Amino acid sequence: MADTWPPEPFDIAFARFKELDAWWAGDTQTLSEIYSGRGPQTHIVNGRSFRGGVLGTLSKWWWGQPVEVDEQRMKMHLPLAADLCTLSSDLLFGEAPQVLFRKPDSAETPAADADESKTVTKWRHQAQDRLDAIIGTDEAHAEMLLLGEYAAALGGSYFAVAWDPTVSDHVFPKAYAADCAIPTFRYGRLASVRLWSEYRDGNEVFRLVETHEPGTIEYALYRGTEKTLGALVPISSRPETAHYEQLRNESDLAVAIANPGALPLSVRIGTGSDRLAVVYMPNARPVRDWRKLGPLANLGRSDLDGIQDLLDKVDQVWSSLMRDVDNGQGRLIIGEDALELSGKPGEGAKFDTYRQVFTAVGAALGKSADGSALVDQVQFDIRVQEHLETFEGLLRRIASTIGYSESHLGIDDGRGAMTATEVTADLSDSERTRDKKALYARAALSKWALVALEIDKAVFGGDGDLGDLTVAPDVVFAPVSQADPEKLTRIAALQEGIASLKERVRTMRPDWDEDDLDAEVKAIQDEKSAAAALIPDPGTFDGGDQSDDEIDQAKQ
Repeated sequence: MADTWPPEPFDIAFARFKELDAWWAGDTQTLSEIYSGRGPQTHIVNGRSFRGGVLGTLSKWWWGQPVEVDEQRMKMHLPLAADLCTLSSDLLFGEAPQVLFRKPDSAETPAADADESKTVTKWRHQAQDRLDAIIGTDEAHAEMLLLGEYAAALGGSYFAVAWDPTVSDHVFPKAYAADCAIPTFRYGRLASVRLWSEYRDGNEVFRLVETHEPGTIEYALYRGTEKTLGALVPISSRPETAHYEQLRNESDLAVAIANPGALPLSVRIGTGSDRLAVVYMPNARPVRDWRKLGPLANLGRSDLDGIQDLLDKVDQVWSSLMRDVDNGQGRLIIGEDALELSGKPGEGAKFDTYRQVFTAVGAALGKSADGSALVDQVQFDIRVQEHLETFEGLLRRIASTIGYSESHLGIDDGRGAMTATEVTADLSDSERTRDKKALYARAALSKWALVALEIDKAVFGGDGDLGDLTVAPDVVFAPVSQADPEKLTRIAALQEGIASLKERVRTMRPDWDEDDLDAEVKAIQDEKSAAAALIPDPGTFDGGDQSDDEIDQAKQ
């Protein structure tokens, strides 16, 4: 392992991560350093290094323009980048996805009992209850929201299986941002990864590095600097990492008893699963200028990548509007005759803003002795409309570039109140983008669920068999714009006569599984049969001693 950290070629990726993180976190000092040319390289094209989010002359970037030390220039940052990353996570994980095992085709539904009063047991995977306890909690949902925001900001994030019997009786998810990982990909799939956490002590940087490979995890603590990994030190050197000593296996403990000096500094454990205990969730693909850079080609693309220049202009326009607000505050230019001496030499003069009458010797009414006004007012216009129109134009361009609906960025098209159909259409861009991101999220969460169940079984045991884990569970995301129930009802009614009852129920309940659909169909058929039984057969009315009116009343 090279001492330089991060190792090549990931130094290029981490320079980009630093730029994206600065926009996400609103770190204007780092933005100024990067765009003024003092920051690290973020692009390599034809062997030449480039800094910043786009190629070209950075002097045109607003955040890259130098400001003199004694100059009070209005520079404000609008946290639009943070809002975009939060929006992405909310669209994907605002409502917790369902992670569930689908009923396989080979599974048999339990036959109905002759006693109809007994409830028929619905098919359920043997591991579903344990999976719900692991991934169906509020804590897991909160970690997914963090996973989504990391991915939107830096292009991807990692979801690891973590466990600690002192804090939880089952495994749980832990999200890592892309700037805390060095991955290895094979055929575009994550094969191994080094994750780390940093602990700083002055100029020293301690890094707890977790090397994840299929079936094993190695924990090692290094003491280095900002740019070097440094030397391997005992994992108990930091109070934050000392508890990893408890994970040592029996062979390590035997070595410690026989020869304490031979005890490895790192801690290596088996996970109880042949799978990798970490999954990678890209935000989007590809990173356009990394697609030929080997190890970087499989990393994901941030929502902020490619719009840095637009974000820079947003801050410039917003700062210009705020400068107009400052300049719009009325200023008074005061003639010397309107100033009052303090009475003491060297203490200057002052102006009483509440005084109503001023007198200058030898001057006409309202004029000073030299003919100028005693008090002049300077008031600049606040160009609100011009700035807001420019600002809205930038927002529209950003929305189009990253694939979000304009309404999600707070742009009002002036249509006023909209119908449910218009709302759905208005959110369609965001929904398409969310659905594309859900492809990556669905694959990552599905893989994570399998390895989490296997590690949970190995660490915490438990009664019973987990059942068949060769088929991954399904991950169901809630729609961005909920379907209009009235519209679905009309569609189902139009299907009568050309579609089965089950298909019409499926139209109304697209999120139900086969067992739920079958149960609803049976309930509808039972209700129809019960209602039909209450209607007498018209053939039973043979006249008899009943009048025609009585027969008609009975038929009704």
